[in-house]
Amino acid sequence: MERRLAFVGLTLENVVQMDCLFRDVWNIPVMEKVIRERFNGKYPVRKSIQTNFAHTGGEKGLLFQADAVAYCGTTN
Repeated sequence: MERRLAFVGLTLENVVQMDCLFRDVWNIPVMEKVIRERFNGKYPVRKSIQTNFAHTGGEKGLLFQADAVAYCGTTN
């Protein structure tokens, strides 16, 4: 996510919302730990969802997916 944001001159500090899809919602503490480490106290609003489609691909299939909205205010 950091690399994608950098392409448009933004950082994780610009992220204001995340939608997080889990194969197993009990993994939320793992996501929370990463957010605490990477977002430097400026945490985005989050929605966490467990989804049945994540099993596609077998044991090594999708475990987690995050979609984010970043905001860049205008300068005058």
